[in-house]
Amino acid sequence: MNQKMMSKAKTWHFELGIVAVVLSVVVVATGGSYVEWIGAAAVLGTFAHAQVADRLAEKDAAREKPSVECHKWATRYLIGKETLWLAYFVIHQSWSALAGVGLFLAFPVWRRWWRHRHPMKQNDQ
Repeated sequence: MNQKMMSKAKTWHFELGIVAVVLSVVVVATGGSYVEWIGAAAVLGTFAHAQVADRLAEKDAAREKPSVECHKWATRYLIGKETLWLAYFVIHQSWSALAGVGLFLAFPVWRRWWRHRHPMKQNDQ
């Protein structure tokens, strides 16, 4: 990737790329069936949606007076649903989806680390 392309790349591009690679490795390592590819694609799409939701909640939380009072629940709901999906996917042996659970649970931790090191600029709030 050349320097010009790197300067245009956003954090969410890298996040989504890493998730796509992890999911592809899981699919190939578990036999590469079309069912696992569909599951991996669904996880990738859901992860992209979570990226947007997380950034919206992050922006709202940074406001002096948040416009959506339930923004704090975004991460709580994410943890709750992924815990339930974990049990379900283990029982069904849905490996790509199970990898997605790990990725989704790691995402809020990653974002807190990233935002701590890259605070929003005043004009971003």
